Amino acid sequence: MNIYLIIFIVYFGIIIATSIAGSKKVESMEDFAVGGNKMGLLLGVGTSMATWLSVASVMGVPGNIYSRGVCAITGWIAGWFFATAVMPMVAYKIRRPAVPCRTFPELINLRYDPHNEKSPIRIFVAAVELVGYFVFSFIQIQGFGIVLSSITGISYNICCVAFMIILIFTCMGGFESVARTDTANAILILIGVIAGAVTVMQLTGGIGNIVENFVTTTAPAIEGQPALEAGVLGSSWGVFGVSAIISTFLSNAFGSIVAPHWVARFMAPKNAKTAALQMFCVLLLLIPVFGCLIIIGMGGKMILPTLPAGVTTDYMFPQLIMNYLNPVLGALALTAICAAAVSTANSMLLHCSTSLVYDIKRVLQDKKASAENDDKTTKELRMWVLLLGVLAVLGAIAQFSLLAQGFTYVYGAFGSMFFAPILFGLFVKRMNQPAAWTSMIVGLIAYLYCTICGAPLGLPTFIVSAGLSVISAIIIMNVTKKPPVETYEAFFFDEVSEETLRTIHKIRKDI
Repeated sequence: MNIYLIIFIVYFGIIIATSIAGSKKVESMEDFAVGGNKMGLLLGVGTSMATWLSVASVMGVPGNIYSRGVCAITGWIAGWFFATAVMPMVAYKIRRPAVPCRTFPELINLRYDPHNEKSPIRIFVAAVELVGYFVFSFIQIQGFGIVLSSITGISYNICCVAFMIILIFTCMGGFESVARTDTANAILILIGVIAGAVTVMQLTGGIGNIVENFVTTTAPAIEGQPALEAGVLGSSWGVFGVSAIISTFLSNAFGSIVAPHWVARFMAPKNAKTAALQMFCVLLLLIPVFGCLIIIGMGGKMILPTLPAGVTTDYMFPQLIMNYLNPVLGALALTAICAAAVSTANSMLLHCSTSLVYDIKRVLQDKKASAENDDKTTKELRMWVLLLGVLAVLGAIAQFSLLAQGFTYVYGAFGSMFFAPILFGLFVKRMNQPAAWTSMIVGLIAYLYCTICGAPLGLPTFIVSAGLSVISAIIIMNVTKKPPVETYEAFFFDEVSEETLRTIHKIRKDI
């Protein structure tokens, strides 16, 4: 126990130091929201890497592989890698404007409603973002609570409260602070998962033994559950079925590409080239991380064939660490899980607060940018980070299970709503406001209906919801007026008109 506490204390010391260093650089609202749009490649790679590696990855993926088989690779990991491979192109376009946007809703405002300073579409998108990222936040707190309670024996609820304190502290410095802590977390996560994978390989005798056991075992994931069908874990569709896995893949792939927190990370780099390059570097770095997580998930089934009754498969990795890893390596691996939770949750809370204060409250009040107003807004953002952190802890105490699945639902909703508005908006000049509104509403309603009631004809949920969203966007954009040039000019050309520049500054409330 002592070695675990020592490494945790050292880790939290590093996080506090990097948070303080980042908070000293916050001089304006722009600094708080996107690091002043001047982030370099190293921090950009670090924060993007850490954002991918949430507890849905570090705990949820091994747990899903352990219980559901290769289909977790087909649905989750393959989807995330596809998204990361496409992201450089999207990142380049989003960061291309000489005067970049500060938030995802502000981008929607510029692209679809540039002459309305109290834009309804911006407020609607901000509200959706607020709800989605609040859900993400308490999923991360839940993951932290599982790990810390497993290590210390302290009540899960108390562990969640402890995480809230850490989380709020790292958010207070805004995006710069989050990016710095994310970079430290990314390094730790890489070390931790490698330590876990190496230990699993040693305990099982190597990949050959792991694969042979995995494709033949019939041991249930949880004690008391029925035995598995022989070979089901080795099937590409596993216990899910073809339709569900295709939908999961598409939700993770296309939902991730257009998710608001990724769009915000594409805005932060110092130029478009850096924005694209950071995502290419992340793609390469994710290969060893997810390779290790696959080994842990499959090898865990050989080492711990069945988990005790009363726990979810999200506990598999922490139990493996506690029971079988060397204490030092175990402490690093467990701290890596906590780092994954911190690195994602602080970003999500930041997006929640900016959506509420900057994209809803400030827009409705129609406040112009000024040093005084920026200072007031920044203080409000910090206050709402605190309040939302408290609410997220209350949500985490409900202990929703299957962390990776929770992320998939939100990504699926985001993808169904924002696929057409973002990708068409960046690559199709004809895309306009009526098409954006229609595609978002149709996509959201269709996704909720298919998720709750089931998709018609057994089709994958995401194909139905995103397909209807895209079709509606294509129809509406072609039967309604073309958008004004200032809505798209900055994303398609390096040189833009004075009218477009005035429109951008007006939306940002610089004038």
